[in-house]
Amino acid sequence: MTAKLNTLKLILFIFTIALSLNRAQAQAKNALGFGPAVNVSGEGMGIGARLQGEIKINRKIAIVPAIGLEVPYFAYAGISGKYYFQPRFYGMLGILANIASLDTGDQGIGGSAALGYELVSSRKHILDLNLHGDTFTTEGEAAGVAGLRLTYNFSFSGK
Repeated sequence: MTAKLNTLKLILFIFTIALSLNRAQAQAKNALGFGPAVNVSGEGMGIGARLQGEIKINRKIAIVPAIGLEVPYFAYAGISGKYYFQPRFYGMLGILANIASLDTGDQGIGGSAALGYELVSSRKHILDLNLHGDTFTTEGEAAGVAGLRLTYNFSFSGK
């Protein structure tokens, strides 16, 4: 329990520092991104990776298709809506298809929610940090994962 608490404190500290850095304007964009993740659940700590797209709907809204892996938990495909509350600060809400639970082979549908901040945001390059919570099914029971993702995104948008 102490390791989980220390991990959450570290995540909050990084998030606080990130919010105080770099003042460029961000908005929804057409982009492709990838990056690592660290996570925690009832089973302990884990790692992950994610490949995601961002499809701009308007200045504040985007659709985010993604595939990823949360080790030792599951592999997933998902789609989320992304909304920019303020420049560079956003929320995401979506559904996940649990392609395969890594320990039991279970499959199912789950959900995902995240709050994120774009640490570095230029016209073509974005470094994105988000705190996420995912739910999924394992051994017939609902389970959850909370974690931190850092993604590098390359924007195809002109502005």
